[in-house]
Amino acid sequence: MKKGLGSIPKGLAWINSKKELVKETPKNSDALKSAHAKKTSQQGLVEGWTRATFIIKQNHCEKLKALAYWDRKTVKDVIDEALHAYLKSKKVKAIPAKR
Repeated sequence: MKKGLGSIPKGLAWINSKKELVKETPKNSDALKSAHAKKTSQQGLVEGWTRATFIIKQNHCEKLKALAYWDRKTVKDVIDEALHAYLKSKKVKAIPAKR
């Protein structure tokens, strides 16, 4: 007997089974808190680094990329070096806390 369209081949019957997927959640709130302890801007980064977005002049961006290319560095490293050099001679007061 020839199988018709829509029939399920032998061994693939599990496809039609409608088992509910059980989503496991941490039983204690400490595990849940530690899973979300890092800000999304710091997820996947080494300690002490953060992710930020800045708007800069296009010609500065092109120069940074070219400098990184020719120095065989990442743009991140070039920017970090530039900011380090700029900020090392600055005395910066902390921003006051909001009341």
